[in-house]
Amino acid sequence: MLEIFDKLRPGEIVLVEYSSKDDPALFTAEAIKWADTKKYQVLVTDLFNRVDLCLKRIKLENLQCEELKKAKFIEIGYHEIPGVNMIGFLRGDRDLSALVKEYHQIFDKMISEKFTVVFLFGIERWNIIRNEEIPFINVLTTFLGDTRRIAFYLVNRDVLNVTSPKAFALLEELATTIIEFKKEKKRKLVVTKALNRELEDHEVEL
Repeated sequence: MLEIFDKLRPGEIVLVEYSSKDDPALFTAEAIKWADTKKYQVLVTDLFNRVDLCLKRIKLENLQCEELKKAKFIEIGYHEIPGVNMIGFLRGDRDLSALVKEYHQIFDKMISEKFTVVFLFGIERWNIIRNEEIPFINVLTTFLGDTRRIAFYLVNRDVLNVTSPKAFALLEELATTIIEFKKEKKRKLVVTKALNRELEDHEVEL
C-alpha cells in the first residue's frame, strides 16, 4: 500500500469505500504505519462511535486495530472512547454550526503544529442519525485543499447506497482520490479515481 500513500498529495480528500463484508482495519493500520515512518501525526475524527467496533475487536486479537491507539481522537457522538488519546469530545446532538465551530478550534490547533493524517469514520451513521446529508457535505468541502493535512474518509458503501445515494455521489465528486475494496478471486484495493494520474487503476491485493 505504500506505493499508493506515497503518491497522494497534501490537501487531498481520499474516499475509501468498503462493503459490510470488508474490514477496513488493515487499510487504516497500514496508513497509520506509513504516517509514523513519515513522522506525521495522526488524528481520528469519529462520528457516533463507529471506531468502537474496531477497538472492541482488539479483544478478539485483531492486532490491526491496535494501531488506532497511536492516534489522537475527536469523538462526535454519544460518549467518549475509552483507552485512546482523546483530545476532544463533542455531543452529536448539537447544532451543526456549533459543532463545526468547536471542532475547528481543536482541529486547527492540532494541524498547525505538524503535518497531519486525518481519518474520518462514520459518515454513514451521521447521515442516518442526523439526516443532514447536504449541509454536512458542504462542511466537508471546506477542508479540501488544506495542505496542512491529508484526509481519508472511510465509508460503508452498502449503507450509503441504500440510505444516501445522492450524498454518496456528491462524496465521490468531492474526493480527489477514491480507493475501493473489491473482491474477485481475492480481496484487493483498487484506485478508481486519482488526482495523481500515476495512481489511476492501481491495484493492491490484500
